[in-house]
Amino acid sequence: MVTATLEGTHLFRTFLPNADRVELVGDFTGWRDRAITMTREDTGWWSATVAVEAGDHDFKYLVDGSKWVPDYAASGVRANQFGGWVSLLQVAQAEGQLAAA
Repeated sequence: MVTATLEGTHLFRTFLPNADRVELVGDFTGWRDRAITMTREDTGWWSATVAVEAGDHDFKYLVDGSKWVPDYAASGVRANQFGGWVSLLQVAQAEGQLAAA
């Protein structure tokens, strides 16, 4: 699940109690180029707080370096070119922020 925070960032959380490592990857991380390592909580949840630019974004969780897991509790999912599912994140433009020309 993804939640917008009052600070303008986004909190990504996923329940993967058997995972040893979870990374957040998406178009906003260059996919694997700048993957964000998530923090494991004692309850089996993993989390990361990230600043994401306004716009529509695709993302997944990379589990233990090999398993790509979509987040069905995000802004939606769609089929990708690899025959799997990718999660969608829609980030609204902040009030008072000008759109890029």
